[in-house]
Amino acid sequence: MKKVITHSICMLVMVTSIATGFANNLSSLKVEKESMEITLTLDNVKAGQQLSIKDIYGLVLYKKTIKQEGLFSNKFDLTALPNGKYFFEYEKDFQIKIIPFKVALNEVTFEKGKEKTIFKPVLKIKDNYLYFSKLDLGKENVEINIFYESNRNSSGYDLVCNEEFTDSTKIERIYSFKKIHEGKYKVVVTANGRNYVEYFSI
Repeated sequence: MKKVITHSICMLVMVTSIATGFANNLSSLKVEKESMEITLTLDNVKAGQQLSIKDIYGLVLYKKTIKQEGLFSNKFDLTALPNGKYFFEYEKDFQIKIIPFKVALNEVTFEKGKEKTIFKPVLKIKDNYLYFSKLDLGKENVEINIFYESNRNSSGYDLVCNEEFTDSTKIERIYSFKKIHEGKYKVVVTANGRNYVEYFSI
């Protein structure tokens, strides 16, 4: 594990579990064979959550922000897509549901065995402490970088803390900012092939 800690940032082991209580909202798929339309149904949705269709390169082909709570249902004619692999991405507050499918010769096949849920990092600031929690059932590499806003370099930020995690299903940390200067900070968490960025001030 690599660490770079400056400005007296302290790391403490987090006792309470922020990740506890995550629940997977179930998704169900129905195929209407006559029209070749796919009906995607999501339970217990909340306003502001997002549903996307992406290709294997991450290009967004469709994006919709859910406006009402409860049951969400929408029809898609996926046969119009070129042959290839795609996936639905349903983004909630703390997790992202991935539903892969492929299109071949105007036929759509869902790969149920490859469905997965990505748990987003949870960051919370309270009393000059940064609470960080990440649940990762796939035990993929996770990296957290904390930057302090500065005018000393062209990027505008100085790296004050770096930590990497491997082979961990649940990561919990507390970073103390009591002995460092006040100002603006940026946190970049790299996990699951994505970058999550948060800003906060002390």
